[in-house]
Amino acid sequence: MSVGDKSVIFLVGAGCSYDADVPMSNTMICNIEELLRTDKNWKIYSELYYYVKYTIEYGNKISRNFKDFNIESLLVVLHALSEHRKSLLYPFTIGYSSDLIQYAGNDFGLITKLIEEELPKWITQANYSKASYYKGFESFQNEYNHVVRIFSLNYDLCIEENIKNRLETGFLNDEPWDGNRFSKNDGEEETPIYLYKLHGSIDWERKNNILRRSKQQRIKPDIIFGTDVKLQAIDPYLFYLYEFRKYALSAKVLIVIGYSFNDSHINDLMKQALETDLEKKIIIVAPYSDIIAEEERVCRKLGFVKSESHKNKIFIENSTARNFLENTLTVEYVSRFITQSELPF
Repeated sequence: MSVGDKSVIFLVGAGCSYDADVPMSNTMICNIEELLRTDKNWKIYSELYYYVKYTIEYGNKISRNFKDFNIESLLVVLHALSEHRKSLLYPFTIGYSSDLIQYAGNDFGLITKLIEEELPKWITQANYSKASYYKGFESFQNEYNHVVRIFSLNYDLCIEENIKNRLETGFLNDEPWDGNRFSKNDGEEETPIYLYKLHGSIDWERKNNILRRSKQQRIKPDIIFGTDVKLQAIDPYLFYLYEFRKYALSAKVLIVIGYSFNDSHINDLMKQALETDLEKKIIIVAPYSDIIAEEERVCRKLGFVKSESHKNKIFIENSTARNFLENTLTVEYVSRFITQSELPF
């Protein structure tokens, strides 16, 4: 049974790289707090970290926003603080707490150092052999025989290092990023797999507003920390978000691997796509101990009241990313979720 062109797209989050030993949010928080206790080079961040952590937790409680403190909320707040002068609210918030000013260092320099120099190191791998299961996307494309589009929320290089020769990233050698590479003119050969990194990458470097991939280590990576606070109105971020919207609307199946559903902009686009097509399905891949509870959580995150109509649109694949990409993902598997009348003959 065949599956038509543009019938399926993929969205991958941090959990997709867990099997490759790229640390997830809770692991990063544990690592930070261990370093704050034991590493003299991290002592300078201690007061800043705990001030921000406890303030976030306090704010969540008084607003009845029952979210766990995690690496995403930490980075979003730190990034917003580091660029506070660019905010429309700056004239109202200029009187920051004297404690925060003291802990953040001269001109908030400690925040900049923490998010630009220290944290990106944790998702940089010496090699990506443990991420070889990402080759499952390539195997699927060989069988699918249409373009595969992967939208990634991750900064790591698991995909690029394992699908090197059949992947379009918007970059060619040392040339700047070019959005035109994601569309082909008539007669031009399509690249088999397109990768859209919605939040940037640890090997992206922007100079004079020109974005290139860098082969150097310890660069200042061009990445964003959560679109809830900063939806970048510059390319490639705006372009990639638009592309996700376009292909989510046209696809019959959205396969989501290792995503926490904590990005409201992404959730809103998925909800819109699901609501505009009664036959559209979303497959959520991750290991869960309670599938029913996870279905309910996803419904809440997407703004759905759980009902029979949504029950037939959201499917949980209780599996690790490695097992799914190596053993489960096939054209026959995807075809099970597409209404028969929609399949080409």
